[in-house]
Amino acid sequence: MNETYEKVKALIVSEFDVVPERITPSTPLTDLGVDSLAALEFVFTLEDAFHVSVDSDADLRSGMVQDVVDIVEAALSAQLVPAGAD
Repeated sequence: MNETYEKVKALIVSEFDVVPERITPSTPLTDLGVDSLAALEFVFTLEDAFHVSVDSDADLRSGMVQDVVDIVEAALSAQLVPAGAD
């Protein structure tokens, strides 16, 4: 797995008190106890940890761990695009 996945996994372990062995890229967040409020709070955790802005339309609880990684990586990539480079 890549660095982003490992950091997201560590954040999930910390935030939701889950044993790391339960987490795989295909684990649904709902299986880890992530409800709508927890998902919203986790967005803020991700933003702080990765220094990114996560799309406010991102609904983390309906996805899997890999979906969270993809959202973070997209946000990181968006930061690398110079302003006005559309």
